[in-house]
Amino acid sequence: MPAWAGWPSIFRTCRARIALTATADVQTRADILRVLRLTGAREHVTGFDRPNIRYTVLEKHKPFEQLLAFLETRPEQAGIVYALSRKRVDEVAQRLAERGLRAAAYHAGLPGEQRRRVQEDFLRDRLDLVVATVAFGMGIDKPNVRFVVHYDLPRNIEGYYQETGRAGRDGLPAEALLLHGQQDIVTARRLVDNTEDPDQRRIELHKLNAMVDFAESGVCRRRILLHYFDQSLEQDCGNCDVCLDPPERFDATVPAQMALSCVYRVGQRFGIKHVVDVLRGLDNERIRRLGHDRLSTYGIGSETSEQDWVSIVRQLIHLGYLTQDVANYSVLKLTERARPLLRGERNLELARPRVRERSRKRPRAAAAEGPYDEALFEELRALRKRLAEAQGVPPYIIFGDASLIQMARAKPRDAEALLAISGVGQTKFERYGSDFLQTISAWCEAQTS
Repeated sequence: MPAWAGWPSIFRTCRARIALTATADVQTRADILRVLRLTGAREHVTGFDRPNIRYTVLEKHKPFEQLLAFLETRPEQAGIVYALSRKRVDEVAQRLAERGLRAAAYHAGLPGEQRRRVQEDFLRDRLDLVVATVAFGMGIDKPNVRFVVHYDLPRNIEGYYQETGRAGRDGLPAEALLLHGQQDIVTARRLVDNTEDPDQRRIELHKLNAMVDFAESGVCRRRILLHYFDQSLEQDCGNCDVCLDPPERFDATVPAQMALSCVYRVGQRFGIKHVVDVLRGLDNERIRRLGHDRLSTYGIGSETSEQDWVSIVRQLIHLGYLTQDVANYSVLKLTERARPLLRGERNLELARPRVRERSRKRPRAAAAEGPYDEALFEELRALRKRLAEAQGVPPYIIFGDASLIQMARAKPRDAEALLAISGVGQTKFERYGSDFLQTISAWCEAQTS
């Protein structure tokens, strides 16, 4: 039961009422309006796209070694590593620290003073890595977090989206890495099965399945995220692992027509598993009792494996040809977009499912506007840290990474050039301009001598 479900008695005593949420899918937004009795309320939904974040999913295999390989190419960058259990958090943080990395653990089981210190050290760049449960992040406004790693599979896309959204708030390139394994799914489903309320258990299972779909899909990951929140992307993003390392594609027009037709023939009243069972011609009691063994679509896909059919149906959902009614046992329903495909008025290509996700190192993200002097950037970061510590403020209050990168690219040598840098206003110039100009000038002179 979500926390807000117990608020109506308090909420109704207020004359002016507004309900705000950071991340909610269509069904959750409808539930909030219903439970809080906001009849006729106006809904305002902002965009969910974070184009500067690169989404990558790797099949989990020796996860700590995978994490180390990822971190080796990102030295001294700020990042958050999320794990599901406190025990896992402590273990990973300790192993990272033993290897000389500036890492610390954060979870609700630690003393309040220790949690406060970890948070403060992270904000002030005294720590590069925080290994945490979902208890970490709310209220954290650190613009230069360059990556978020999920060591374990999150239980729903809402949580995944919120947690990855803590990276790249300065608008510069950032990365979201998810390590995904079958044991994660088994563990998560066991936790969901322990939910006592059957309706809540059903909804949580749907959300978990959507998270698994995201991790296992061969479709542009940004498309999947946006579709989940009822938004669309007209073309693939070009900034996720699927786009950068595309799977093999095939003409799926006929199989897609079969699947859509089967959804229609069973009355748009059943979920993925039943539709796939009918397509494959399974002979079981439920299919016979419902008379679905007499449908024209019964057995027309018997030569295709269950895995391939599930992949096809999931992609049809992600691409907007089908929708799942979460409030009604996740039954499949056709959308208007399915009509021209069923009529043969358009063709469709889909991705073949990959048995194993290929893992390979990605190059360190470059600044959005081109190359810059990385060594000078590190000098400017060190100066920023010294100034921040002297003033008792987080480093990003001095200047954000985006401003430092522009300085390292443009190498301004006078007031006019420095004031042209984004993020350098008159007030900050008066406070810090002299220090940064001296550092840049000294660097440039050292390079020419």
